[in-house]
Amino acid sequence: SFNIFRNGVFFLPYQLTFLGATTFPSLQEFFDATDPANPNQLDLNSYVGSGPFKGENIDVGQLSVYAQDELLVSDRFNLTAGVRVDFPMYFTDPVDNPFSRSLTALDENGQPETVDQSHLPGARPLFSPRIGFNWNVAGERRTQIRGGTGIFTGRVPFVWIGNVISNPGANPNLFPAGPQIPTSGDATLAQSFDLNAMVPNFKWPQTWLSDIAIDQQFGRGFLGTLELMYGNDINNVFVRNADLVPPVRTLPDGRPYYGGAGNNELNNDPANPGDDGAGIYVIDNTGKGYNLNVTAQLRKTFDFGLGATLGYSFTKAKNNLKSTEIASVLWQNQPVQGDPNNPELSFSEFGQRHRIVGGATYSKAWSSSLRTQIGLFVEVAEGNRFGGAGGNRYSFIYSGDVNGDGTGGNDLIYIPRGQSEIQFADCPTTCGSNVTPQQQWDALDAFIEQDGYLRSHRGEIAERFGAVNPWYNNVDLRILQDFSFGNVTRHTFQFSVDVLNVGNLIDSDWGVRKVASAPATSPLTLTGFDGTGAPVFNFTGPSQTYIDDPNLLSRWRAQLGLRYYFSQ
Repeated sequence: SFNIFRNGVFFLPYQLTFLGATTFPSLQEFFDATDPANPNQLDLNSYVGSGPFKGENIDVGQLSVYAQDELLVSDRFNLTAGVRVDFPMYFTDPVDNPFSRSLTALDENGQPETVDQSHLPGARPLFSPRIGFNWNVAGERRTQIRGGTGIFTGRVPFVWIGNVISNPGANPNLFPAGPQIPTSGDATLAQSFDLNAMVPNFKWPQTWLSDIAIDQQFGRGFLGTLELMYGNDINNVFVRNADLVPPVRTLPDGRPYYGGAGNNELNNDPANPGDDGAGIYVIDNTGKGYNLNVTAQLRKTFDFGLGATLGYSFTKAKNNLKSTEIASVLWQNQPVQGDPNNPELSFSEFGQRHRIVGGATYSKAWSSSLRTQIGLFVEVAEGNRFGGAGGNRYSFIYSGDVNGDGTGGNDLIYIPRGQSEIQFADCPTTCGSNVTPQQQWDALDAFIEQDGYLRSHRGEIAERFGAVNPWYNNVDLRILQDFSFGNVTRHTFQFSVDVLNVGNLIDSDWGVRKVASAPATSPLTLTGFDGTGAPVFNFTGPSQTYIDDPNLLSRWRAQLGLRYYFSQ
């Protein structure tokens, strides 16, 4: 189960102590509230395990059957074929909410639909056939072609399924309107602000993946590999809000406008309790999305103890979803160019575009008791290693609800070609000083020109995760020294030195990566709309997009080790 209030939460103001809220507007207020001398001291430790335990324990199962056979077509051609069948099963039944079926709802195509939160999909089979081959073309494995194609089934984060159980909407049969319904332990299934549901025929993610590769020995110890991999999404996942009204007009950049907060909901009716500001978040499938990867590698082992490898990889991946935690946030935080219930196919936040890696290891035995190994790993890439909060690809979004769907901070910016395509208001405080519209345009124009992505996409709405991190380089070093002794039983002590990002150890300016600053990815703040309905902004961004990344990947790190092993 998923309980965001159980151990304290960091997105609500601390005055809401009954929900375990822990957000403070300033350090001083934090110090004052937690001061032991304060007679009303706020004991944050008491929040752990004491907040509301709302919701259900979710039981989900997956039954899988797999059959495979291998066929030796010839002494040089091997064929493998198989099929897997998955049966996703849900063992927890949502509490029925007749209120959900009475709501007005629209699907992703703007057609009326009935949302029934009380039913999860049945155990429908998901078939995953696949076939692979390995061909030793000329014998002696000098030329080897291998590959395959097939469908592969994955799983969804079960918290999204849990949202359907624990967010039944304004159900009058649930506590506090109805009797308290215990679920497990001290959990209570209560009415919820939002309503979550899944389409009746929802399927777990499936991808059709194909791969072809060739390994070639070139002589003189050189071995090369070229590999192409392509995946096409059959069932991907996205979330839509069935409570969103049809667009009421179109903004100058072509995107739809939904009326703004208070006017963007189909069921914003005071007669229906609990629906004001809420949403009907439906988990659905889409067949859009793909990924492409091309890799080339060259390896060689030298007679004098040196082994080296050099490789290049190109990745391009697009989908319809910005991955995050709970279902409602999947919709609210999804950067969109137009219709938030029909998110555009755009770049995945995962995966580097260009990546070059090289490695070399050298081994030298000085005597029967002394052996040294040195390894060097080099990485030069565009993008970044994705780590939790991102730092690889970026979306340029407005600050404010430009498309009027009731959610601010998810509208991708329009990149103006000239000053006539954007309006600014005077900025007496937000910009730090009184900045005129002309000064703001000059600053925005310069900001666009210094950013390669923005500069090349003037006159367009920015793409979700369209901007990618600049190139970086990284060099890691490993040294192993063996000290051995003994005849019958061989005893060895191995001393190791690992230095990550060794270039940064040599010079503090080397090996430092770049990331986009938060103000840079949200450079325009909505101030309102003019008489024609066109948005008016303040430019609140910096002068440059990328800043030095202060995290560990930009710093050198060293590790010393000692290992003992023996053999007979």
